[in-house]
Amino acid sequence: MPVLQITKDGLLLQELEISAEKIALGRDPGNEIRLGDLTVSRNHAQLRRDPASGRYFIENLQSRNGIRLNNLEISQPMALTDGDELRIGAYQLLFRDASEVARLRQKHLDSTSGEKLLEVFGKSPVQSTSPNEIAQPSTSAAQPTVVQSLEEKNKFDAAASRGEQELEIGILINEANNAIFSLDREQVVLGNDGQVDIRVPGEERTRATVARRGEYFYICSETPQPCVSVNGRPVMNARLLYNDRIEIGGRRFIFREI
Repeated sequence: MPVLQITKDGLLLQELEISAEKIALGRDPGNEIRLGDLTVSRNHAQLRRDPASGRYFIENLQSRNGIRLNNLEISQPMALTDGDELRIGAYQLLFRDASEVARLRQKHLDSTSGEKLLEVFGKSPVQSTSPNEIAQPSTSAAQPTVVQSLEEKNKFDAAASRGEQELEIGILINEANNAIFSLDREQVVLGNDGQVDIRVPGEERTRATVARRGEYFYICSETPQPCVSVNGRPVMNARLLYNDRIEIGGRRFIFREI
């Protein structure tokens, strides 16, 4: 069952299991989740569960100070995934869904039964169009925001101290339709220029590479100017971290390791 961890000024105030179809958040006492600080509107936001997918969406109810999702202000309802961090006024709300990792892993296994990755729009394998050479990404990295649980960090540190850290599976999730793309090779190319693994339609030339170097993943724009944004910032190259939001050609993906 999903859980919301509510903190203010670094102190954990509440940890709530959520299951209702709609959950109102705000300063008014009539809200299911009351956030009493004056930085919060009386009726600030709403959590709504989609009956088809079972996923929760966060929606701003025309509040004065808005909502930030992973440090980006939202203007429309947004689906939540495990590890997402909401900022509502003076409060931070961490969304946790322990069952999501299991669902993503199973979906990954289902989607990678063939030799090719899924296409962005549909379930047929991507057909390569020309044998363009794939450029090597730089390993210099920006520092996007990461949300990592204490359990994950302890597991990582313990494995590293033994010298036997197990590499996780890297995936990209298309925010529009929840399609999963496996990062199961040294390099995976996104864009609409030349030979690509994940085709992203668009009028402007877009081409970017996601490459694995050891236990880390890096994304690199293969165009003269950045064609990729990570967490709202245009980048030429950056190290990807858990729950990073990637945008290319108007399409948005979430980076996960499972």
